[in-house]
Amino acid sequence: MAYGLWRPFRHSRKGQILIPSLLVIPSLLLFIYLIFETTKLSREKIRQQFAIDSAAFIQMGDYTNILNRSAYVNGAFPYRIFKEAYDCPQPCSSGNEENCMRLTDESGAICTYKMLYESGSIPKYKEDVEGEEAVVLDNKPQWEILFSDPPRGAINANPPEPGETLTLVTSDQGVKIYLFWDPAVGIYKFYAQVYTLLGTVEESQMTVFERLTENFNFFRKSYYLNANTADCVRSPQICAEDGLRSRSGFRMNRILRDKNMFMHYVKNIVFHAKVPQAGLPPYFLGKTNPPLDMTSTNPKGLFQLASFHPSSLDALGRGYNVYQGWDAPSNYFNVNFNRMAWRECENTRRPCVHALVASQCPNLRGGWEKSTPNNCVWPNPTPKYQTRLYP
Repeated sequence: MAYGLWRPFRHSRKGQILIPSLLVIPSLLLFIYLIFETTKLSREKIRQQFAIDSAAFIQMGDYTNILNRSAYVNGAFPYRIFKEAYDCPQPCSSGNEENCMRLTDESGAICTYKMLYESGSIPKYKEDVEGEEAVVLDNKPQWEILFSDPPRGAINANPPEPGETLTLVTSDQGVKIYLFWDPAVGIYKFYAQVYTLLGTVEESQMTVFERLTENFNFFRKSYYLNANTADCVRSPQICAEDGLRSRSGFRMNRILRDKNMFMHYVKNIVFHAKVPQAGLPPYFLGKTNPPLDMTSTNPKGLFQLASFHPSSLDALGRGYNVYQGWDAPSNYFNVNFNRMAWRECENTRRPCVHALVASQCPNLRGGWEKSTPNNCVWPNPTPKYQTRLYP
């Protein structure tokens, strides 16, 4: 009898699972929705981060290129060109060797390449050896290419001081060396031709750089292709404007000619040489009088080198900040992430992604003697700038 009374209650326990199921299953569904919405938000954030990283890296590549190319124009190119043209393959003794000139005191001869370096006309690598091939600098951490000091130590600085007049052959050299007028004119013509070409190259490089950074099209296009936001689709010309207008970013630190990038020229050239004459002595010391006017072909004069303002180089080494705002997608819980207070995104007033991109050289902290931080353009022009992206 007792057994029969308890049996119905024992069978009824199977339905008790329904009560907790009413709580667990909705919670589980909400949890799944939460994971889905969080994943959707994270995926968009990752996409935006990749887009801004790519855009910043590509745009900074233009800065790295102009710095490295300017360093080549300042140092490696003139060093190799003039060494190839005027260095002496054999030691100078009688003065009859190639590129050698006899000394008037009959003590020997001097190489034309050495004469031009000692007058301060051309730069050369510190460890260059006369009569040997130009030093391979690829593995050198610092390319110590400078002008002779004296007489031209003032140009070995940033900013440099090239001066108004360049003395291609000094009066002392004109007295002590058997350099006659016609060969001296040939040296002057070649010198002017080389530096005119170098100036044209630097001007062309800077013109291209200014066009690439006028509206930062590489930055905009890269972001557009990777992020493809509605704002960019509607107005491609102002795509990613948040990132460009970031504090201490690309637009604030824009590099412009004659503002923080400078090209330096000399307006006059003087040289001394012996001029043949009848009678005794058979020559007299001639001088370009008046000085040769280099502004006749270029109003600025004859190009010598390019430099960048120390503060701009330092800013490039520290890095440009890019804060790009983006619109968070809608979600099942109707939480508007776009209206939240984003402290690090003050200039966007919405969620943002951040990139810190820099162009750095081995002299990042100004460790070289008499140098400024992150300066490998001049002096010691070392074309080893690299683009670096930081999280």
